[in-house]
Amino acid sequence: MNEIEVIISNSHVNNKMELTEIAMINLLQDIEGIHISHLKEFTKYLNENNCGVFLTYRQIDILKKPKFGDKLKLTTYPFNTKSASGYRHIYIKDVNNSPLVVTTAFGAFVNLETNRPVRVPKEIIKTIVDFDADPNIEVLPRKIEYNIDNEQFLEKIIIKKSHIDRYNHVNNSHYVAFALDSYQREIKFNRIRSEYLKSFVLNDECYIYLVEENSEKTTFKLQNNQKEVCAIIEFSNI
Repeated sequence: MNEIEVIISNSHVNNKMELTEIAMINLLQDIEGIHISHLKEFTKYLNENNCGVFLTYRQIDILKKPKFGDKLKLTTYPFNTKSASGYRHIYIKDVNNSPLVVTTAFGAFVNLETNRPVRVPKEIIKTIVDFDADPNIEVLPRKIEYNIDNEQFLEKIIIKKSHIDRYNHVNNSHYVAFALDSYQREIKFNRIRSEYLKSFVLNDECYIYLVEENSEKTTFKLQNNQKEVCAIIEFSNI
């Protein structure tokens, strides 16, 4: 398990002085990356074999939105890690260790040259040291269901350099921002689910569709110009 402390400041908040979704996801990615870097044998294996951990699903449950000036603790640990993939919980807590945001992420091990899944040897997996899944977190299925009958095109975005991460793909926080920014009405939600199917890269065209809108959830589909679905982003209430 790893822990870091942060103070929410100007770059993290919106005009309501609340932590933005993109800043929230970036904080989650930071503690994930720090934890992985501390897994010496695992990281050594990834580097020597040109592999990475690609996020394929994330669920974020927002119990209380952090605000400007809040001092926060970020913690994470893996669970149910197999040779090809694994889960982890990530928490954003206040100074009293009360959870504000609880999340679950699922990642697959991938060859960075071919983008194909790989299997990590069992002796390397053992060095990760799994914890138990948190029984207080409702982990929903990684496949996000939606209605394909009434989709509505909202916007086309060209992928820019500022969207690209260390793997030369669009940083996963931007997918959520793309969906929210394409929608003219305010969505009230405290749960975000993101299913990542295919990565956008520099200069790709990202087509955003509203595919589900009801009292329970608002769901978006992001696809490329080959009409391949790259991500499904769902906003709902716990």
